[in-house]
Amino acid sequence: MQAPSPFEPFSTPNWLKPKQRDRVLRIPARLVWAFALSLLFHAILFWGFLVDLLKPLEEPAQEPLNIVLDLGLPVPKTPQASPPPQTPAAPAPTPRPTPKPTPKSEPRLPKKVIQSPRPDSAFKLPEPKPQPAPVPTPPTPAAPVEDFSTMLKRRQSDRNGAEMAAKQINEAAAAAERGPSEDERRTKNIMNNLKFGTHGLFQIQRMDPYNATFSFKGWVDDYTSANTQYYEVEARNGEDIRLVMMRRMIAIIREHYTGDFDWISNRLGRTVSLSARQSDNAFLEDFMMKEFFGPNYKNLDIYGR
Repeated sequence: MQAPSPFEPFSTPNWLKPKQRDRVLRIPARLVWAFALSLLFHAILFWGFLVDLLKPLEEPAQEPLNIVLDLGLPVPKTPQASPPPQTPAAPAPTPRPTPKPTPKSEPRLPKKVIQSPRPDSAFKLPEPKPQPAPVPTPPTPAAPVEDFSTMLKRRQSDRNGAEMAAKQINEAAAAAERGPSEDERRTKNIMNNLKFGTHGLFQIQRMDPYNATFSFKGWVDDYTSANTQYYEVEARNGEDIRLVMMRRMIAIIREHYTGDFDWISNRLGRTVSLSARQSDNAFLEDFMMKEFFGPNYKNLDIYGR
């Protein structure tokens, strides 16, 4: 190793020393010119685009909108004065017509027509007639619910009615085979004698402690027009079914008579004059009870015991 020189502190400084040669990048002149021309070309394009962008927008011209109002009113025609007759002049030589240039038709926008209704129009829409408000239909009342005992009685009454109808059919068939009995002939003779007024026959068909059925054959003036009707009665709250049936018969009599009437009694064998007035109701009920159930009916039950 070489020892430092004693004169090294007094040696030449680095900034006075000659600089060393650095590495230098060399660009060709053609590349520099190409880059400069490219910058100039892009600057011109940018300037033209900027001028077009800053130019104010021009609105396209619009044609005026024409609105024609047609009120439907007739336009009065001005009478034209007829020209005075002219004297025929000598025909002048007709010049040869020169063809006129046909004007180029320009497209026109369709005109909007606004038409108002005519004030003197005779057509009018008919006014609607007011319709009556619908009448609400009242709700149908529900059928009353019957208890068990009433249902049993009703079924028994229906069954008894069917049995009675079958019995009448059988009796009618048997009577047709054997012919009329003595009682029937006597009754028919009596009926034939009753020619005028309202008449009828009562006959008990069936009876038990709670229900009974009887028939009424009534006619007016002629027995051949007789019509038979059947009635059912029911005893309630311990009533006597016999008395209930007699009261229903009296009600039928009062439909035809309000005063005196004649009763042909099989028990007495004669015709009795009775009264259908309300004041004689007690006597009439007692007579009817005796007529059907005997004079001692108060001491007997419905079966005569």
